[in-house]
Amino acid sequence: MGNYTVDEHYISQFIIRYFTDENGKVRVINKSKEPIEPYSSLPSSLFYSCNLYETKNNDGTYFDRNAIEKDFADFEGMLSTELPQIIKRADEKQKLSRYQIKCLADLVAFQLVRLPFIRNLFYDSNSNIADSTERNLQTNAMYRIVIDSPESGFNYLDNNDFTLSEDAKNNIRETKANTTVYDFINSECNVYLIKAESDAFCIGDFPVLIDEFTNAKYVYPVSPHFAIVCSLTEPNDVEEYDTIRYVKKDMVSLINQRMIEKAERFIAFCYKDEAYMVGEVQKALRGMK
Repeated sequence: MGNYTVDEHYISQFIIRYFTDENGKVRVINKSKEPIEPYSSLPSSLFYSCNLYETKNNDGTYFDRNAIEKDFADFEGMLSTELPQIIKRADEKQKLSRYQIKCLADLVAFQLVRLPFIRNLFYDSNSNIADSTERNLQTNAMYRIVIDSPESGFNYLDNNDFTLSEDAKNNIRETKANTTVYDFINSECNVYLIKAESDAFCIGDFPVLIDEFTNAKYVYPVSPHFAIVCSLTEPNDVEEYDTIRYVKKDMVSLINQRMIEKAERFIAFCYKDEAYMVGEVQKALRGMK
């Protein structure tokens, strides 16, 4: 297969579109540049990495080109039709169904396994392997196992004459990280939406807050006024309406501050919230100095 690069998005485009204006653009701040100057961008120009899901064989060609992207696209298609209905019900203060809650859980898990930092973790964990060819093979295989399937990783190694023993394969099958993330969120977490009573959420290039709050394992903004929360405990001190909780402006600001701090460079938001978000970014950057 051809030796060329592909830009692959790691945040679903249908999520970013909730932050767009009538021209289909979002406002963006690059926190690494001063002074802070918001600008407009199409969602397709944000939150992507070259060849994020692709792996190369030893001969320089790509292995199973676009297979993972196709699987992701199919899953995204299902979630993209459900989320508008979920947000509509939440806006109308209607209780969400179990299936809709599962869709929210799947959306968070789906986002987590796509984050580029996972691949970087594998690169770091394999840094002690002296042989660069073996190091790249191990890293690529580990990443495919997490975001796709164990068999995909095994086939990739077999294709490059690096075959694992059956015992090793069985151990990996039993601890597949992808499935572990989905199972953990679906079985161990209370999953619900929070709605901002005032002000709005932003979304950064590291879009899920992980272990940032004592009562929330994951927080994932999916629109200017809604975020998904996966909690290991029932939340306290919030107004509750079944599967939707309402949070006041202080908590919205705190979530934004953490989102801005965790972002590597980019923060996206709705144009209506520009003045507020500029202040949030300035406050976050002052706190980081």
